[in-house]
Amino acid sequence: MDEKEQEARRYVTERFPRATAAERKKIVEDWLAKDLVAEGIADDFERRVGPLAGLRVLDSGSGPGGIGIAFAARGATVDGVDIEPELINISVRDAARRGSSAHFALYEGRTLPFSDGSFDAAVSVSVIEHVDEPVRYFAELLRVMKAGGHLYLGFPNRLNPKETHTGLWFLSYLPLSAARLYVKLTGRNPLEDNGLHFYTYWAVKRFLRESAYDGRTWHLVSEEGRSRNPLKRATKSVLRALGIPYQAFLPHVMLILEAR
Repeated sequence: MDEKEQEARRYVTERFPRATAAERKKIVEDWLAKDLVAEGIADDFERRVGPLAGLRVLDSGSGPGGIGIAFAARGATVDGVDIEPELINISVRDAARRGSSAHFALYEGRTLPFSDGSFDAAVSVSVIEHVDEPVRYFAELLRVMKAGGHLYLGFPNRLNPKETHTGLWFLSYLPLSAARLYVKLTGRNPLEDNGLHFYTYWAVKRFLRESAYDGRTWHLVSEEGRSRNPLKRATKSVLRALGIPYQAFLPHVMLILEAR
């Protein structure tokens, strides 16, 4: 067992004391796969937004640091922030082991420790579902973004039948009280331990609209994506004709937004 896996197991055991052994094993496996996922995110960012080289990028909710390290490897100047001290410690150690220039720092979760207009881009992947004040979160990202800067935003869709973190079917469709009972009856890790919230595409779009800061707002960059499957292409065409964004029904919603 290498150092990274040891850190993952130790963190998961301490962070999720009420999780079952099977759940902890799954979390650790997901953790160890994050470096490969991070490379995929860096590829997608460059395809949709542009080259990372020369950009100053904020990884807001950096977790164990994989995305920030992947972005820095492509020439970006990266600052990652998170609210958990141990995650920052793990990120700093991993960056040092890999000779990465990515910088990671602890913050209190409300006010980002940066001046207005500091960043060319920001990335937020699988973070917003853990945020208690999403409007404030997006307003802070907008504050520290330069005009014309881009936000790469990804989050699990509440409409996805199988909830991402617990693996339970239709959990996110239930009222909060019923969802908590469902989690308890199935012996899964309590929602409170994950700090989970369930958001749809439309809810997040509303948060973004309400987060206007100092005359600036978020604008969705229109993109159709690339579907090779004829059925998927046809489905997108039907939804487009009805004025419904196809992203609203994906298991994991990914949006590119521009600060204007």
